Amino acid sequence: MQSAKRSFEDENYKWATIQAYYAVFHAVRCIIYKSGYREESHSAMKTAFKELYIETGLMPVKVFSTLERGMDLREMADYKETFSRNGADLLIHGVEESIRIIEEYLQG
Repeated sequence: MQSAKRSFEDENYKWATIQAYYAVFHAVRCIIYKSGYREESHSAMKTAFKELYIETGLMPVKVFSTLERGMDLREMADYKETFSRNGADLLIHGVEESIRIIEEYLQG
């Protein structure tokens, strides 16, 4: 997450967006692995996370929303060269909160 913040401070909003997304991706991936599953793709992991953690109430919906928003923003930045300061900023803050929630879950 620190890399995304540094990229943001350097006004590299595309890279900050990508780094922030991968931070939440790996955090979610960690709890999916903890459940005994492996992802086949980003979208499959998103679906597994929703079914295992959101629909069961183990995680708040805002974590899923951040993952989903991050996935969309990362794809736009990578494939369409569309990104913004505001999008990167909002994603970074959402990812920080989501990682904190996931860490608390893993420790509890």
